[in-house]
Amino acid sequence: MLRVGFIGLGIVSNEHVLGYLDNPDAEIAAVCDLDREAGRRWLERWEQGQATLYDNHEEMLEKESLDIVEVLTPHHLHCALAVDCAQAGVRGLSLQKPMAHGLAECDRIIEACRRNGVKLRVYENFLFYPAFERAKALIEEGVIGEPISVRVNTMGGVKEGAPWPIFWDPTSWRMDFSRSGTGPLVGDDGFHKFSLARWFMERDFEKIGAWIDGDTPLDAPAMIRARFRDSAGKPKYAQLDFSFSPRMALPCSFWLEDFVEIFGEKGVMWINQCTGGKDRAYFQACNMSGSPAFPPIAVFVDGEVTTYMEEVPPEERSWSSSFVGATRHFVEAVRDDSRPVFSGEEGREITRYIIAAYLSAQEERDVYLDEITTQAELDREYEIKSNFCNAAAAA
Repeated sequence: MLRVGFIGLGIVSNEHVLGYLDNPDAEIAAVCDLDREAGRRWLERWEQGQATLYDNHEEMLEKESLDIVEVLTPHHLHCALAVDCAQAGVRGLSLQKPMAHGLAECDRIIEACRRNGVKLRVYENFLFYPAFERAKALIEEGVIGEPISVRVNTMGGVKEGAPWPIFWDPTSWRMDFSRSGTGPLVGDDGFHKFSLARWFMERDFEKIGAWIDGDTPLDAPAMIRARFRDSAGKPKYAQLDFSFSPRMALPCSFWLEDFVEIFGEKGVMWINQCTGGKDRAYFQACNMSGSPAFPPIAVFVDGEVTTYMEEVPPEERSWSSSFVGATRHFVEAVRDDSRPVFSGEEGREITRYIIAAYLSAQEERDVYLDEITTQAELDREYEIKSNFCNAAAAA
């Protein structure tokens, strides 16, 4: 039985915990949060009375013999905490995205884990979302032919008069550039979208061009176009769009929804609704997943439309199930000493894409990924100066 520790018990911890509940191979042995009362409530909510509560991660690492540690803290703490965990000799380290503030920090984390024999993965649950998994399988079967381009459309909204979501509150650490190191959409949530595009197309990016509006409360609207590195004379492309309206109520009480379009040589695939699922409290008022206009997957080939996964109940294809899949996969990787999805090196690569996007918007030019290196960062050949969030606009 693998012993697991959590560092940070914020909102996302309530998704991470799902993969450990009733897991025959792992149990939560210790948790750490600066707010001990919040920690007690968390343990009670998830019925984890066997776990010891700490308010100091160093004490937890010293007193507990842990096989896996989940780091779920604000971004600026990731590097130091990851290094501490590696030096404490844990077998597996699961690090929430974004991986770190820059490439030098990514390198430090990767090296500390390599030196101490720690299996490192950056938490990327989107790759375990059932509709995306099915879509990837269909692409590999050749349903739409060789993929040419992928478009990921993220729309955000808040019902008029409703408070801003906690993630986007102007007072939140996620909006504080010094602590977040990025913006909440293009950089934080965008980590998922960059990795998703790369995963579907199975290539790394060559260059990125981005426009991000800096006069709004968020780093949106934003439009990012990218070209993948060429292979065998078959160029491939990506488009990532982020939109937000403070007056548009999404068809649920959440504030983001994602739609993916993949264009192939033989046809087109649409993947609807990443975050939705009526089994989750967030989506009790959501009608989208029950509408025939939004099947989980729709494919257009040879003049015909074929839909997939409509028979799968929401609880089996909801966003929460992606967390369960991602967590159970890592437990198995640590147990069997196999390679996890998403590795530290892959997390570092996505960090390069995020840097390139903000630099492109900042300098109003295309940025080649060859420019984004650790040495260039250390030599201050580039510097991201803003997360493009205008807090005054939210007042």
